[in-house]
Amino acid sequence: MVAVLAFVRKNLHWLMVAVILLGLLNLKILGGFVLPKSLLVGIVIFLVIYPVMINTRFDELFAHFKEPRPIFCSLLLNFVISPLIAWGLIGVFFKGRPELSAALCLVALLPTSAMSAAWTAFSGARMATALYLIPANLLFSAFIGLPFIFPVLMGDAIPVNKFAIIKNILLVFLTPLILGDITRRILIRFKGEKTYQNHIKPQLGGISGVGVLILLFLVMSLKRNAVLLNNMEIVWIIIVPVALYYLLMYGFSVGWSLLLIRGGALAGEKAVVIVYTSVARHINISLALVLSTFPLDSATLMILLLILAYILQVPSLAFYAQHHGKKMVAMHKKG
Repeated sequence: MVAVLAFVRKNLHWLMVAVILLGLLNLKILGGFVLPKSLLVGIVIFLVIYPVMINTRFDELFAHFKEPRPIFCSLLLNFVISPLIAWGLIGVFFKGRPELSAALCLVALLPTSAMSAAWTAFSGARMATALYLIPANLLFSAFIGLPFIFPVLMGDAIPVNKFAIIKNILLVFLTPLILGDITRRILIRFKGEKTYQNHIKPQLGGISGVGVLILLFLVMSLKRNAVLLNNMEIVWIIIVPVALYYLLMYGFSVGWSLLLIRGGALAGEKAVVIVYTSVARHINISLALVLSTFPLDSATLMILLLILAYILQVPSLAFYAQHHGKKMVAMHKKG
C-alpha cells in the first residue's frame, strides 16, 4: 500500500489523464453513471481535502506575523495580480461562457497547495516561510477572496450568492480543516511526533491523490457528459487561456521575487517560496467548491478546466524548482 501511494503521488498528473480517458471510455461504451451530487461532494471532502488538511498547520501562522513582508508580497500577487490576470483572460477568451469564467476565477482566487511545501523542500528554500504562507493565503481566500472578490469578478455573468459561497466554504474548507487538526493531534498523541512525521504524514498526499482519481473517474463517467464526447475541441478553447494564466503568473511572481532579492528586501530562500505559493493553485478545494456550489450541468466544463490547470501546473513547477528555484535560493548566498 505504501508503494502504491508513493506511485500515485509521483505520477498523479499522468494518472489523472489516464483516469479521464477511462471515464470517457466508460461513458461511450457502457453508458456511464447516474450519481447523486452528495456522493461526489462527500468524496472530495473526505478523500481529497481531509487528508491534506491533516498536514496543514494553521496554528503556526500567528507565530510568524513578526515577519510580515513575505505575507504581504504573497497576498498582493494572489489577490490583486492573479484576479486581474483572470479578469483580462476572461474578457478575451471566455465571453459568453460563464461556467468557464467562474472556473478560472476559482483558480485565480485559491492559491497554494501542499505541493508548494514540496517544491520549497526540493529547492532547499526556507520551509518555515512556506508553512505560514500556505495557511495565510488559504485563510485570506476563504474569508475575503471567495466571498467578496469572486462576485465582483463574475459581475452579471453568473448569479453568485455570497451566503451560498460562505456556506460551501464552511462545508468544504473549515469542516475538513477542523477534522484534520483534531486527527493530527490524536495521531501525534497516540503514535508520537516521530511516527507521524516519518510514517503517517508522507502517505496522506497519496491518499488525497487516490481520492482525486476516484472523483475524476466518476465525474467523467456521468451520463450528462455525453455531449462532451462530441465536442472535444472545447479542450483547446480552455487550454490556451489557462496556459496564459500560468505564464503570466510565473512572469509576475518571478519578476517580483527577483526585485525583492536584488533590493535586499528578502533573501532568495524566502523570495522563491513566494513563487511556489503564487503559481501553485489549490485545485482540490476548487473542485470541492464547483461540485458543492454549481449544478452538475455546468460543472463538467468547470472541472475540465481545473483538470487541465492541474496538468499544466505540476510539471511546470517541477521544471521551475529543478532548473531555476535552486538558483534563486543561492542568490543571497553570493551576495
